[in-house]
Amino acid sequence: MGSKIKLVLPSDMNFLGIPDVVLMELGSELDCCQRGLEELGASVIEACTNAMEHGNQLDEDRTIEVNLELEDRLVTVTVLDDGPGFDFDAWEPSNELMRVRGRGIMIMREFTDSLTYGRHEDGRFQLTLIKKLVPPPEDE
Repeated sequence: MGSKIKLVLPSDMNFLGIPDVVLMELGSELDCCQRGLEELGASVIEACTNAMEHGNQLDEDRTIEVNLELEDRLVTVTVLDDGPGFDFDAWEPSNELMRVRGRGIMIMREFTDSLTYGRHEDGRFQLTLIKKLVPPPEDE
């Protein structure tokens, strides 16, 4: 049987670590590769950062919702915010790879098996990350 956890957080960067801690705790019960779990954690932090900053404009009166679902080794994380969203199909990465900001989407794409954007049925902007965690290597 799978696990489902829902977190509702204010749009305050001080709360960014909470979804990652919850994810790591869930993952500690799995026989999985630690690196994959850490990559997913980095992706979740990026998704929450974008939701708080770009979606909710760091308005602490607006919340983000983070839903974590674990079924076997398949982890689905959905992040919702009140922002307008953006045209994901038209988005292109910058050529400036050394810039300080703006690499979150590339990180999420690289570290997950699936990254999708859209509108939730209630109108909020929704990002969904999916990652299949693999068993640890023999030497881990």
